[in-house]
Amino acid sequence: MTTAHFDYALEIPMSPLPFDPPPHSGSPTEPPLVNGPHFTYRLPPGWTVGEEGKFSLVLRSPDFIAAVIVFGQSGMMQPLSPEQFAYYAMTGVMRLAPDVQFGPSRPIQPMPGYTHSATFETTYTLNGPAGAAPVRGVVVSNVSIGYGQCNGVLTLAGSDARHWPHYSGWLPRVAMAALNTGPDPYGRHTVAGMITDIGRQDGESYRQHQAWSQQLWGQVTADRNRSSDGQQEALGAMLDGHVWIPEGFGGQPIRRSTTPACIWRSRDGREIPSDDPAFDPRTPGDVDWVRVR
Repeated sequence: MTTAHFDYALEIPMSPLPFDPPPHSGSPTEPPLVNGPHFTYRLPPGWTVGEEGKFSLVLRSPDFIAAVIVFGQSGMMQPLSPEQFAYYAMTGVMRLAPDVQFGPSRPIQPMPGYTHSATFETTYTLNGPAGAAPVRGVVVSNVSIGYGQCNGVLTLAGSDARHWPHYSGWLPRVAMAALNTGPDPYGRHTVAGMITDIGRQDGESYRQHQAWSQQLWGQVTADRNRSSDGQQEALGAMLDGHVWIPEGFGGQPIRRSTTPACIWRSRDGREIPSDDPAFDPRTPGDVDWVRVR
């Protein structure tokens, strides 16, 4: 965020909409600039900050009959038009009233960082201790539609409908001067970080999956080879009565008959088969024999 947004906000033509009366002759001078923890804004004399956070700013008049509301949200998955976002924010998130209505909208130049913008009148009813109070105001809604996400900012200047002629000439200008200059405006940096993390996690997950797939395929291949070797060995024994048996001293396997109960092999290559499984050719003077079956 830069001061370009703030300059843009002050340069928006504040000519009255068709439903607005002429600006009140008693409009105050430009209020002083305030640098809050999340927003930079202009605070009219006597007004107070009702709320200031990463996602919203609320300014209230001394008599509570007028207010400025700025609300933004980032990372919405469904693309919304400026009008759709404004209605979603006012009725679904802020829950200002169930009877929010909009007048005809007209497109305006989006503020920097956004792709679509519109302004329109709004009316709704607030129910308080003194009863129902009709509210009238002006909304400026900006949305940014990008790949896989939508960000939106709503700016509302409104008052008790009976007093709106007094505020309509200058309060929208004050409202549009508000700029989110906090460390994470409307959660945009958090969402961007989440998208980056998701991409990083997806890449790491794919690498882990690839390693697992390769390891699994290696096991399948080894098991298949062992199974094939076993099948070939069994088949060979059935067909010709011979099997491959380890040499006994670290050499290559040797093909031998399956008939003898045991076979003993010496280091010099001599072999002695026997039908007696307990046969042992080793003697005290000739011990270098290995049973290979």
